[in-house]
Formats: sequence, C-alpha cells, structure tokens
Amino acid sequence: MSKKFGIIFLTLICTVALLLSACGSNNDTGAETGSNNGVELGQKELTMPYVSWASTVAGVNVIKVVLEDLGYEIELTQVTPGAMFAGIADGSADMSVGAVTLPYTHKSYWKKYGDQIDDIGITMKDSVTIGLAVPSYMKIDSLEDLTNNTNNIGKKLEKTIVGIDPGAGQMQLTKNTVMPGYKLDNWTLQATSGPAMTGALSSAIEDHKPIVVTLWEPHWAFIEWDLKYLKDPQNLFGEPDSLHAVARKGLKEDAPAAYKVLDQFQWTKQDMGKVMVKVHDGMDPLEAAKEWVENNQDKVKDWKKDLKAAK
Repeated sequence: MSKKFGIIFLTLICTVALLLSACGSNNDTGAETGSNNGVELGQKELTMPYVSWASTVAGVNVIKVVLEDLGYEIELTQVTPGAMFAGIADGSADMSVGAVTLPYTHKSYWKKYGDQIDDIGITMKDSVTIGLAVPSYMKIDSLEDLTNNTNNIGKKLEKTIVGIDPGAGQMQLTKNTVMPGYKLDNWTLQATSGPAMTGALSSAIEDHKPIVVTLWEPHWAFIEWDLKYLKDPQNLFGEPDSLHAVARKGLKEDAPAAYKVLDQFQWTKQDMGKVMVKVHDGMDPLEAAKEWVENNQDKVKDWKKDLKAAK
C-alpha cells in the first residue's frame, strides 16, 4: 500500500513540474516576440507622416489610438504631400492613412512612387470628391461660368482661386488639367494650406463676399457652411476617389499586427466627419480620436479582429 502511494505521489509531482515548465515557456515566448494572440507586434516604434488636411488629421489620430492600445508607439509627423509619398517609398516612414486618394487625385504621385509602396487597401470606397467650391449665395454654378466671366465674376474674384498646399494632388490636377481645360490660363491658383484656405473661406462668408476655393469632401466645411461645387461638365476632376492605407515595403513582416489593423481598417464619411467637427470646434485631435474610438467599439473590434491588447 505504501509503495503504491509513493508511485502516485511521484506521478503527481512530475505532472505539476511539466505544467509549470509549459507555462514558463509560454510566458517567455510572449515576452520575446511581443505575441498578439498569434500575430506578433514586431517593430513597436512606428512613424506615420500626415498632411495637415482635416480629413487626414482625423484618420491618423484614430489609427494612432487603436495601434497604441495594442502596444505600439506611433509618432505622427506633419509633412508635405510629396514628402509623405517619398518617405514611405524610401522606407524612412512606415505608413499612412487618410491622405492617399486614388485613382484620380494622387495619380501623379502614384505614377512616380507606386511601385515602391505597399498599397494595403481601401479604407473609404468611392467617397472622396474634389472640385472648386463656392458659397451657395454666389450666382455661378459651373466652371464654365469662370470661363465665360458670368456676372463679371473674374473681376470680382480678381481671377484668383484660393488653393491649399502647392504639392497637393488636387492642386496639381487643378493647375495642369482643369484650368487649361476651361481656358483659365490667365487666372491664378493661389497656394496656401488647408487651414489658410478655410480661414479665407470663413472670412469671405462672414462678409458675404465672393470666393472660389479648392475643396474636397469629406470636409467639415460642408457641415459648417452652405457650399456648392461648381459643376464640371468636362469631368476633369474625375469620378469619386477612394482613400487608401499604404505602407513601406516590408512593414507586413516587420510589424504584422499593425499591418493587419490597417488591412482591416474601414470607415465612412460620417465616421470621419464626427472627428473632424470635434477638432474644428476646438478639441485636441488626439482627444477627439479617443472619444470616437470609445464610442465606436463595435467598428474598432472589426479592425482588431483576431488581435488582443498587448498591455
């Protein structure tokens, strides 16, 4: 009886030892690889360049919140459009969301850099429109009205279109395609920035003055004011674009979990608009993003499908 008890006791000790060994092994592996429910975090410090456009600011901050919840450290860097594409193409930057608009707006940049960049996929399909916009109180409705100087509009506007960053795809399309197409060669496309353009628009509307600006949707300006696009009979601005998430070559292998989030990231104009309006009303962009993420957990869970927080 004593011998039998000893064998049972020895068996129990061996079993416990094996279980402890297995648990220790799993903990060590998780610590070494940064495992995220089977998908490794990999490189934890990532850079995300962005252009200071309202839509882009909303997107990058939301993704920053989601990725940092998984255990990443995301550095946001404000750059020009050209620098954003060049940085991702040469690998000095890791990824971008919210600023790559295809197939029309950023056609020239994609032709130059596309084969050096990983197009992860569409984050907002056929929802981005661009054009020249005016306050609805203006008595012009088409780009042809600029050509024909309807209601002496050329003199009233001093033949000036208020634009954004000189390197923006919309600016290049307006200058190189739209203006020649509508015989606006003697007009000036004034390069400023996104915030400067909306500042000029705000001042003009406050004084009920005429103004024409380069604008895109989604943008909080269409929520704030009663605006209209000038019709484009020649369709030189193209059909609605899609927003794309992009990354440097190799990010999928270097930061698998981050890449998976970007691959599953999808939202709507309405989603983006909620963040943009909060920022426009004075909320810090990161705080606005955190609030949106907290209020939209069902959607965020889809982006983090098969992942779990590493914290």
